[in-house]
Amino acid sequence: MIIPSSDKLCLLDPHQVDFQQWHLQSKTPHIRYIAFVTALLYLLYALLENGLGLRHSEQRLLVHGLLVPGSLLIIGALSYYPRLHRMMRALLVIAPIGAIFANLWFNIATARFPFFAPEIYLAIIWTFAISGLTLRYAAISATASAILVLAMTYLEGVSSYFLELHLLWILSAFLFGLVNALVLERANATLYLQQRTLAHSASSDGLTSLWNRTKIAQLFDCETALSHREKCPISLIMLDIDHFKLVNDTHGHAVGDSVLINFANLLLHNVRLQDHVGRLGGEEFVILLPNTDSSQAATVAALLQEKINRFDFVGVGHKTASFGITQYREGETLSAMLNRADQALYRAKANGRNRIEVL
Repeated sequence: MIIPSSDKLCLLDPHQVDFQQWHLQSKTPHIRYIAFVTALLYLLYALLENGLGLRHSEQRLLVHGLLVPGSLLIIGALSYYPRLHRMMRALLVIAPIGAIFANLWFNIATARFPFFAPEIYLAIIWTFAISGLTLRYAAISATASAILVLAMTYLEGVSSYFLELHLLWILSAFLFGLVNALVLERANATLYLQQRTLAHSASSDGLTSLWNRTKIAQLFDCETALSHREKCPISLIMLDIDHFKLVNDTHGHAVGDSVLINFANLLLHNVRLQDHVGRLGGEEFVILLPNTDSSQAATVAALLQEKINRFDFVGVGHKTASFGITQYREGETLSAMLNRADQALYRAKANGRNRIEVL
């Protein structure tokens, strides 16, 4: 539940993986329409090229009128299916390389190459600045394209009067595209981190940073759906700090807040990563335990009880907590499960506090 600050723009693992996924989802409409527009432009290019009476006219028409726009139309079509977005991204990386290779194959050894070379420079800029790829994937594609162009230039040769300009324009296209991609990546990373922070703020308790009731309800829906598919149990622990009102009355709310924060950290650091810890309000907390039956939840509660009893809260000393436990019943709502856990918690308090009751 640690959220990076918005000024930390170098996205490290695992946040880099999350950023790549977020970027792909957010850029999908952009990728779709750019792919369709670029396909249309390539069809126009194929018609104009076909009217020039060039060598390999049939092959040119096949590549520029069918293969390149066809691949772009496939990219646009794949954008409508989230499960195929990785395939869409892979094609988006490959498509500019293929278009540049075709250009070089048809034109580099001819006197008319300078007239067709702008497609290469535009394709490199397009990859970085227009395609919708993140910097990582755009750099892979554009670097492969640049290496291909330089290799073909060296192997096939370019007329001496055009060679220096050709190399300069390759460098310019690459640098302009790279700078643009870097700026876009920085802006997107800032937006991504701000959205993560806002999403966490809307889902967490302001004092303890534990999940709030709204987020626990969302997690409950996810876990119960998984439980229905996998036939695995779910349990819930409701607990609160015994005689917490005396802490506020005796030591003040600042000390009370400190106790709540320490109590929350104690819970968070003594459950599994897959468990969900939340604060319902006041001194009342809840733990949702996936793949756990009520007897296993009681074992968890006993461990937490021991940790709590041993902990020395600053300014207060030792405190205890009461626990109510229940197991999910197929088809019930979170409210029903919380009500049953609350009854078990009430029983624990009625029987002397610092107890664990299962209902």
